Amino acid sequence: MTISTVLILILGIACYFVLPFCIWCFKNDKVKTNLTICFFALYLIVLFMGVFGQLEIGNKVVTINFDFSKEWCSKTIGFSFANIGKFDLVINIVMLIPVGMFIYFLSRKKKWWLKILMLVGLGFLTGLFIETCQFILPIPRSVQLSDALLNMVSAFLGGIIAWFYIWFISKFIHKKQ
Repeated sequence: MTISTVLILILGIACYFVLPFCIWCFKNDKVKTNLTICFFALYLIVLFMGVFGQLEIGNKVVTINFDFSKEWCSKTIGFSFANIGKFDLVINIVMLIPVGMFIYFLSRKKKWWLKILMLVGLGFLTGLFIETCQFILPIPRSVQLSDALLNMVSAFLGGIIAWFYIWFISKFIHKKQ
């Protein structure tokens, strides 16, 4: 069985955008909240594997290795948007969309300005936490503070998508029932 990287990307994007929409279509708030928390926990597991593991996609198996045995080495911290490739840009902007959706979902009863403050603040702190872990742990990852800013944009984008989902669901799906 051949595993295609494109297929994995399509499945990932479908899970990022379709699954939260389907979960939020439930009318029962308790079910909606529990499913959202389960989705977010699974997302955190995938995020952990992607950030700290080494994913190798072969013809028959997908292998995830965690190798923390490397020597502690000195790393530099960069801050530049000039060296960011297209792939890194896309990954950093897409990576925390579920975090933004989760923050928006949990803060849906708060005022609009508090939602924005939470999205921007928690998005930046999450990106900064990831970069700090990449700096501290002996893993072969570069540390870029610009990634934390792009992660903040990602969380904010997730909040906008969540707002649109909730608006669409309340306007078109729950209105018809």
